[in-house]
Amino acid sequence: MRSANKNRSTALLSDHSGRSAVPLRVAVVGAGAIGCYLGTVLAQSPECEVIFIGRERMALEAAAYGLTAQDLNGACHRLRSPAVYSEFEALRTAQLVLVTVKALDLQILLPQLAHYLSADALVVAMQNGVAIAPLYQQLLSQPVFRAIVPFNVVKISPGFYARTTGSEMIWQRSDDARIHAVLKQLDQHGIKSKQLENVKAAEFGKLMLNLNNAINALSDLPLQQQLLQRPYRLVLAAAIDELLRICRCLNIQSFSYTSAPNSYIPFLLRTPNWLFKRLAKKMLAISPEARSSMWDDIQAGKATEIDFLNGAVVTLAEQLKLDAPVNRLLVQLVKRKEQGEPIRLCLLHAKQLLQEASAVQPS
Repeated sequence: MRSANKNRSTALLSDHSGRSAVPLRVAVVGAGAIGCYLGTVLAQSPECEVIFIGRERMALEAAAYGLTAQDLNGACHRLRSPAVYSEFEALRTAQLVLVTVKALDLQILLPQLAHYLSADALVVAMQNGVAIAPLYQQLLSQPVFRAIVPFNVVKISPGFYARTTGSEMIWQRSDDARIHAVLKQLDQHGIKSKQLENVKAAEFGKLMLNLNNAINALSDLPLQQQLLQRPYRLVLAAAIDELLRICRCLNIQSFSYTSAPNSYIPFLLRTPNWLFKRLAKKMLAISPEARSSMWDDIQAGKATEIDFLNGAVVTLAEQLKLDAPVNRLLVQLVKRKEQGEPIRLCLLHAKQLLQEASAVQPS
């Protein structure tokens, strides 16, 4: 599949490895917070011609307000007249496609991509989850590479997106000049990237980070406030323990997005508040207003990614004849909240959740 595109990639190398008079045509499919942020940053370069594929509502908003991406230092990158399409026909000439929709939308989206993408288009899958590649491979003949976005982006106002956490992007290693061109442009605008051969390890490492999304959504607190309260951290530590046990059984050394090994994180989370504040300064160095994307989805009345996050831990545990009671309870609570139940995981409820999970642990 990739060998068929070797000549095309070589030709593109001369066009896009240095400054080119022919811009790389990049399509961002899924114009949510991450898609709008990355697309706006890439569009700052004359070497990238960026189009967005999104809902008609997003197209109207972008036409009225333009797009703005604010980085961690407060610097703003603006796109006054973004090219936003609500029809997939615009994808036919795309050379590189960044797919930034939520994982639960892939079953509907991928058949559309298969119909409209050219045979030599390169697809970059940016979803959360550890079983994403097979979904693409079932429906697309184009080469697919993985990229993982470990930082958080929030929508501040119409057309205005702000990055609220740090960490570098992870990309599956590739020799394709189109990916190198994109990495170059992102780097020039403050988005650092690392290429890895073992993208599975990076997926599991990101899943570990994402296990807090459910806790944050249920607590109804900004991330920083939530992490500063030990009962919530105890729930997160227990959820991570369940994932780390699975990783050991699968012989997966998950990639760490922090300066500490992942096996150390549960211990860190369980420390008293006064010690946690000292040891976890980088973890807490986030915008005071930042919340998880799962909280955003619930507030908007949307379905969440819970089945691809905590739900994935439950599924993997079942396949390995293990149990993941903490993650299972979190999945149940989020699904009830999706249905409109006024559920809030207060500090007392967090303690009760751990007690209930302990009660169902196998002896």
